Amino acid sequence: MRLLSISLLTLGLSLPTALALPAALAQSATPPSVSPDTRTAVRNLIGEVLVNGQAYDYDRQLADTIGPRLTGSPNYVHAVAWALQQFHALGLTNIHTESFTMPALWEPETPASGQITAPRIQNLHIYSAGWSPSTPAQGITGDVTYLSQILPLEKLDASKDKIAGHIVLIDNSSYGEHPAIGDLIQALARLNTFAPQAVLLSGSANGTQNADSLSFNGELAAFPVAQVGLEDVLLIKRLLDHGPVTVHFAFTNRIRPTTQVDNVVAEIPGRDLPKEIVIVGGHLDSWHPGTGAQDNGTGSATVLDVARSVQALGRTPRRTLRFILFGGEEQGLVGSNAYAKQHLADMPAIDAVLISDTGAQPAKGWYLMGREDEKQALTNIEPLLAGLGSNQTSTNTEFLFETDHAGFDLFGVPTLVLWTGVDKYFKLHHQASDTFDAVVQADLTQGVATTAATAYAIADSTQPFAPHFSPAQVEDMLKKANELDSYKALKAAGFVP
Repeated sequence: MRLLSISLLTLGLSLPTALALPAALAQSATPPSVSPDTRTAVRNLIGEVLVNGQAYDYDRQLADTIGPRLTGSPNYVHAVAWALQQFHALGLTNIHTESFTMPALWEPETPASGQITAPRIQNLHIYSAGWSPSTPAQGITGDVTYLSQILPLEKLDASKDKIAGHIVLIDNSSYGEHPAIGDLIQALARLNTFAPQAVLLSGSANGTQNADSLSFNGELAAFPVAQVGLEDVLLIKRLLDHGPVTVHFAFTNRIRPTTQVDNVVAEIPGRDLPKEIVIVGGHLDSWHPGTGAQDNGTGSATVLDVARSVQALGRTPRRTLRFILFGGEEQGLVGSNAYAKQHLADMPAIDAVLISDTGAQPAKGWYLMGREDEKQALTNIEPLLAGLGSNQTSTNTEFLFETDHAGFDLFGVPTLVLWTGVDKYFKLHHQASDTFDAVVQADLTQGVATTAATAYAIADSTQPFAPHFSPAQVEDMLKKANELDSYKALKAAGFVP
């Protein structure tokens, strides 16, 4: 899952163009029914996952055998080849890759090093932020300016003379409580015009890294960006209370220019309605401090094991199940947004999109992601999930733009994101502790069973899952979720279609 970083861009708004929708996708007054045959198939499918599930081993292979999967890296390319092999072994059809463009590929080449040089010497726990350019060979040395407030803009403007040519420190306190993403992007766009020498961000406790970037869509940042352990940040702030603080740091990153990167796609054709599609997806890429076992090895493993279990069932659903492993999610949903735009003409045929990307704590049910009408659509499916303890829905839109459903949502397609607990997940997420030993097999298997049962029930129904929204309805959804301003900013940043 991509926790939003900040793009240094200006604002704009243009909701996706309306698509002509077939009459079958019009608003339904009653939720899709679940036939006795579908109910029996779902029961057998859940049993197959619980007894013979392979997601735990899929995740082990991704995390331990392949390792961290920075988008476009050799490990990522290995993971793509591995995923294709798994789909072929399962006997799926239409197995292929579809490419998208990354403006740059990035990997650390040398560990970062740095220290406070005045008013005293202190080594720093420091790391290059993702998609940061390298520092000059001799490194960067400069005085630190801590931006205690970057909102409202007047506060930032008042610090202009202290920013130009200086190393700027920003931490969570700089943003204030619950800042609007639009206001935040405006502030950082203004910061960019002030030409700082470099930017320091706050990492995690115990001097650890929480990998992320300060740019969207796989574009390099405009200046070196480093992340410093939380305790070092607090020390710098205390020292600044008593006078100037100078730091020196250096790192070298391996940068490759514009490159094509692959999503992985495979299908189980529907028996009656093969041109109507239910997508089950997750992202294959990860950050590099750990091995991406939770984020998003568990989601990728879920996609593969849903495919395996439906194949083992021997009863294909009415609609086609399409399985997609996206790349570039951590850099701004690049692969899934590209897929949605490349398949714009197919949007009316996509009945639903189900995404797994919140780790492997026990599933509670499904995030509706602003589509409150989907609560009714799930009415007849929820009893199938009761025995798994995952028959709930959440109207929380905190993660509305955080994972690969977003591009489809904005084209009006019904989407669901697996709802799991995230307290454990966010202690591991993007950090060195995101490794396979933290994955609980029973919890992962329960999430796979929830995903398989829901996807199959939707795909096997005689009725569409939920209506497709027009651009006006999408805008209304965003307004109700208090996310329209965020959409404006993210649209301008190229984060969403």
